[in-house]
Amino acid sequence: MIDNNSLQVQTRKMFIEEELACTIDLAFTSQEIQTVLFPTSHSLVIIDHTTPSCQNCIDYILSINPQQSILVVSDAPKCVIPKCEDCLANHNIRRLSNPTSINNIIRMIKGFEGYHCDHYKASSK
Repeated sequence: MIDNNSLQVQTRKMFIEEELACTIDLAFTSQEIQTVLFPTSHSLVIIDHTTPSCQNCIDYILSINPQQSILVVSDAPKCVIPKCEDCLANHNIRRLSNPTSINNIIRMIKGFEGYHCDHYKASSK
């Protein structure tokens, strides 16, 4: 999980780990992405697009693995990939608008591969 270091992040981590019986690694800087998260593989990355180094983190992760599963939970007005068609054709990214409940995040994690990006549906109308 890539986000700002806050009580909300710690709380999300605790609830997700408890509900899904998984382990979540946290990173708060682009340096931590390179040294903590991505010497190994991860089944899913959860990132808040409003974090200061988010785009650098996304670019780095996708340079290592363009198909890395990424859940963007954010109230940022733009997506991490500028064109929806490029994202759908080349990446495995889903986006949830924040604020969202922890139950919604857990639902998305559980069914990640079965969901499409809600933002794409909104932008294609």
